[in-house]
Amino acid sequence: MEQNAEVKESGSGYFRLIIQQGASQIALRRFSDWDADGRAAAAAAAGSNVRKDIEFYDYIANITEKTLFDGMIMVTIILNALFMALETDYDLKYKLFGFFEIADEFFMAIYTMEFLMKVYVNPGVYWKNGYNVFDAIILVISFVPMFADGGDSSAMGTMRIVRAFRSLRVLKTVSFIRGLQALVVALFKTMKSVVYVLGLMFLLMFIFAIIGYYYFGDPNTGDPENWGDLGCALFTLFSLVTVDGWTDLQQNLDDLGMDSSRIFTIVFILIGYFIFFNMFIGVVIMEIQHATKRFENEVQSEREASLVQKKHTIIQRQKHEIRKLIQSQTGNFPKLVEQFNKSLRHTDYTVMEDLCTSMSFIDIYLTTLDHQDNTVDKLQQLLSEAILILSVLLEEDLIEMEQKAMRERKIKMSEQQVQEQGSI
Repeated sequence: MEQNAEVKESGSGYFRLIIQQGASQIALRRFSDWDADGRAAAAAAAGSNVRKDIEFYDYIANITEKTLFDGMIMVTIILNALFMALETDYDLKYKLFGFFEIADEFFMAIYTMEFLMKVYVNPGVYWKNGYNVFDAIILVISFVPMFADGGDSSAMGTMRIVRAFRSLRVLKTVSFIRGLQALVVALFKTMKSVVYVLGLMFLLMFIFAIIGYYYFGDPNTGDPENWGDLGCALFTLFSLVTVDGWTDLQQNLDDLGMDSSRIFTIVFILIGYFIFFNMFIGVVIMEIQHATKRFENEVQSEREASLVQKKHTIIQRQKHEIRKLIQSQTGNFPKLVEQFNKSLRHTDYTVMEDLCTSMSFIDIYLTTLDHQDNTVDKLQQLLSEAILILSVLLEEDLIEMEQKAMRERKIKMSEQQVQEQGSI
């Protein structure tokens, strides 16, 4: 009481005490709100975990989320592809038949383990991903030769066809490389436009096939081997539209004395290859460019989301440290702030909420700087041109002034001569 009375009498000290007490009350209220939010979030997180095997679940989820796990699967796929390539050598397969069978079962065990672990961690998300469904289909097809009976010859032929589908395992790499996923999505999205282009090309080939059949398909005077029926004519036109061996086909018609066939061949190649075929390639390239741009935007969004997550983690850690300080000490706000400052490290990140820390602002700012550089360059060019024009004008003025001075000197000299002659 005596100390408070002394502070009250001191004037400035009294106001300083009031400000400290008010700041402590505001800070404690804010910290208590953080504490309540933190406790509510922890209770919600605890209520959402309804699994009984939470420890084993966390262990498996931690394994599947590591990049080392994906790297191991990629190495397995590469080794499996190498072993399938070695099996194509008959002598090597005959000598190491048992080794190849054991290696194939080992690879199947790894693929099965990957499938079971991912389904166990999050089955709903797994089956919603089309690449995961494709991996599961490949796994099921790979299990067919292990349980099928290959006794008779027809079954053996079927088994060889089924075993050939093992090469589809290499496509599992698409599930791990996002760039390949973007290209696959682009190819599927081009299907609609490609179907339209191929439909127009088929109509064109059908029309030219009918014309070619009636002009060049005569059994006696024509080329029935290449134009004898509709199927042969379509196959011949396919060779023409790919510009593969068209000179030999045209040479056969020239040997039969059909010189007018050159017009037919040139027109079809111009329309089929240079227009429709290149249109097909252009549609695919345009969609791939759009898919690449979408992929870059997704990567940029993920980076921004990662920064937001890091910011949230830093704030939560700071809230947790403040909550621990509040629980350990209450009442003395200056001492509380002093201890909190001691807990801070120089390596801590500083969370900034201003506009300058956003990635979009940085992109716009850098673009603006580029435009400013271009503007400055143009202004410098304009300034140099203005200086050049002014220097030319100044030079003309100087020449004109010199000429005027010379005329004035001549006039004065002539006047002096006239005066001298008059005096004589």
